[in-house]
Amino acid sequence: RYTSYPPANFFTQDPREMNFGELLSSSNRIGPKNLSFYLHVPFCPRRCLFCGCNTEIGRSGAFIREYMDLLPLEFRLLLPYLDRSRPVTQIHFGGGTPNAVSYASLDVMLKAIASEFKLAPNAEVAIECDPALILPPKLEDLRGMGFNRVSFGIQDTNPRVREAVRRSSPRMAPLDLVRNSRDLGFFGINLDLIYGLPLQTPGSFRDTVMDILNADPDRISLFPYAHVPWVKGHQSELEKYPMPDAATRLRMAAESREAFLRRGYVAIGMDHFAKPDDELSRAKAEGALHRNFQGYCVQTRAGQVHALGASGITQLHCGYLQNEKDADRYRARVQAGELPFATGYRMTPEDIAVRAIVNQHLCNGSADVESTLDSVDLASDWKTRYRVESADKLVSFVMDGFVSWDNGKVEIAEEALPLSRLIAAAFDPRHKASAGKPEYSRAL
Repeated sequence: RYTSYPPANFFTQDPREMNFGELLSSSNRIGPKNLSFYLHVPFCPRRCLFCGCNTEIGRSGAFIREYMDLLPLEFRLLLPYLDRSRPVTQIHFGGGTPNAVSYASLDVMLKAIASEFKLAPNAEVAIECDPALILPPKLEDLRGMGFNRVSFGIQDTNPRVREAVRRSSPRMAPLDLVRNSRDLGFFGINLDLIYGLPLQTPGSFRDTVMDILNADPDRISLFPYAHVPWVKGHQSELEKYPMPDAATRLRMAAESREAFLRRGYVAIGMDHFAKPDDELSRAKAEGALHRNFQGYCVQTRAGQVHALGASGITQLHCGYLQNEKDADRYRARVQAGELPFATGYRMTPEDIAVRAIVNQHLCNGSADVESTLDSVDLASDWKTRYRVESADKLVSFVMDGFVSWDNGKVEIAEEALPLSRLIAAAFDPRHKASAGKPEYSRAL
């Protein structure tokens, strides 16, 4: 899905052998100056059967409290590597279900960051929420702690679909969620949808889309369900239900996209939509969109990401570091006073150039290939080979009129933007090397 380049299945290097301390310290000198913090809360009260996230189900309250107490400790272990004069422009709590844990522990973590770093005036402090656990007083508590952006995982408003995938019903209708959040001063209010789930039909999903449009959120995320039971075994339980085939999934995606555009939303990349006055829409118009594991964001706000918590991925200009995925191993290493990195990847100059080109395609629908290649110290023979191989893989898209490549600049036609992930793959030399790597999901 190119939430990173290279994708996470290439993060196989030993963090010690790649000198993770030097990599962390170099982020103070190389790449964006501003900082983003991602905090992973992997716990959920129950498992939704469509889930592909790193989650922990059935943990005791004592274990969850202990885990949340470890996040500030991991943060303190990280501090010696960071320049504390760097501004924090983004804090994001993801999961799992961050709003399922004690709000006091969320507050402690926010205060720990604020005590060591200066938050930029326009800092985004975001949290992903399960609407089954939200009522107005809880929203007020989150806003009072300093959260200013919120995302709700609606997924589908049809009770039969929710029951099949074991998604609990929201405590508030989407319209009330958005209105209450807006009244409290949240911005960038997002509602998530998933198409391709069991029992969904084009007709039922049209009703869901209308429910979301009537709620009038600032942003909408429209994700395809990735059925990967060989990775997430619990998903095999869904196979007892009828599931939309590929053609039906395409129809649902296309009809939903058209409905959002008719209502005035702006298409952000492949699968996000935002109101015209939302900062994402303005950033798209200015060519200033950025994309990381937390989704689309404004380039000036998206600093280098330091992730805390089990399975969190630190995204730096020069490389990636991923924490232990298992919460028990994560706990043991942090308690021992270690940063819990399990795998990583150090970027090469070629990787840096390709990452920039892939991100330009996914964020802007265009890429200045020549100027990007010229901005990085690359061997001339590699650049020549890269141009030729990319052009060969792009031929079918050019012949279909989906892509133009003139004077070193690639433009994706408006109607082909949903294919941007596949078009970006033409510029990925590693794409053909994915055979044999763990497979997570494919673009449809």
